[in-house]
Amino acid sequence: MTRLLARLRALGGTTPGRYRLWSAAVALGLVAVAVVGTVAATALQSATNDIRNNSGPVLVATQALVASLAEADAAASAAFLSGRQEDPEQRRLYEEALARASAQVEDVSSLIGDDEEAHRSLKNVAAQITRYAGLAEAALVTNREGVTASERFLVQASDLLGSVVDNEVGTLTVATEDRFERDEERRGFWVYIAASVAVLALGALVLAQRTVTRLSRRLLNIPMVLATVALLVATVWLLAAAFTSTNDLDDARRFGFESISITSRIQSAGFRAKAAETVAVIANDTAGRSRADEAAGDLLSGPVSQPEIDAVRRGAALGQSGLLAEAAARADSARERAAAAEMLVRWQRYTSTVGQLRAAPAGDARRTIAVGPASSTFNGFNFSVESVLSDNRDQFLRGLQDASDRVRWLPAITALVPLVALVAALFGFQLRINEYR
Repeated sequence: MTRLLARLRALGGTTPGRYRLWSAAVALGLVAVAVVGTVAATALQSATNDIRNNSGPVLVATQALVASLAEADAAASAAFLSGRQEDPEQRRLYEEALARASAQVEDVSSLIGDDEEAHRSLKNVAAQITRYAGLAEAALVTNREGVTASERFLVQASDLLGSVVDNEVGTLTVATEDRFERDEERRGFWVYIAASVAVLALGALVLAQRTVTRLSRRLLNIPMVLATVALLVATVWLLAAAFTSTNDLDDARRFGFESISITSRIQSAGFRAKAAETVAVIANDTAGRSRADEAAGDLLSGPVSQPEIDAVRRGAALGQSGLLAEAAARADSARERAAAAEMLVRWQRYTSTVGQLRAAPAGDARRTIAVGPASSTFNGFNFSVESVLSDNRDQFLRGLQDASDRVRWLPAITALVPLVALVAALFGFQLRINEYR
């Protein structure tokens, strides 16, 4: 150590020696910037890609799973309501929705990785779906055979599915949202460290140029100026990529996923209301109507008039509570306001039909309305919701893709540009050293 210090003092005693000491310090700084910057860029890219390829799609698939389960239950109830000559169209819709839900469970399972809590919830969901399918099939089979207690199986199936959506799927959604947030948080840790190292390296470069200017009595050292500019560009690029990709993710969450969540809940509540209303017609009980009213209340607190709907199209607030009112309040463009208004129109048509159904005499008259006009108006409502949901999914996934594109070339830039700056700085020092040969 003593010899090393003595050699350093000897080097510092001459101008070329001072250049060499400064060149070594600058070289170490730029190598550190290249290493830490590459680590930061790679971590940023990895976390962003995890959100794009895993956390984001899992959130979308989970919300779609809720809608598929609700659709299956509504279609099974409608098929049951059609009587012993079971409606083949409702049977097809039920089977397709159930198959889609099972496929969505598999999709989520392939995406959630080693998240044990999410896997446990997913296994429970899969098991409960199987139980639901058994109860629903028992209801449909015994209904075709004319068994009087067949509606009991249908009520049990609907209750089971409601529990699955509220508990297991809800737990899975929370776990996935937590993972999304963790991926977002770990994106920035190394960026701050890399930026700090880059600032120190920039400071060393500036001090080195001042020293060279003072010792050489020359105003500029072009290679060292280029090195400084290159390092500054790499640093700014890293910070800009981190900042803009974070904004993309925030926008995707705020304008995409949160809208998906609300729209999926709208779709689910609508299906729950329809299924409960169908069960009420089948069993002729008030409990089913109470469940239908509760689900309808989740959507909208009361009837909505045409002037109110027109006001929503103009951007005015809807003076009611519920998911449809929340969707209208969140609409921040003419297209979104028009979509929110259309959902209100369709839902009002369905609730008006439900009013006609309840006013009709019990028995065949109610069944006729439930199978015909009620199903038709509800399908119109669901179509409008699905259109909004599709747009929200596209917007969310585009936001994730935009964030990923921001950091696509970042590891290469943060590795190569500081090394280019290193070569330029060393060349600049060498030009001054050569003057003493």
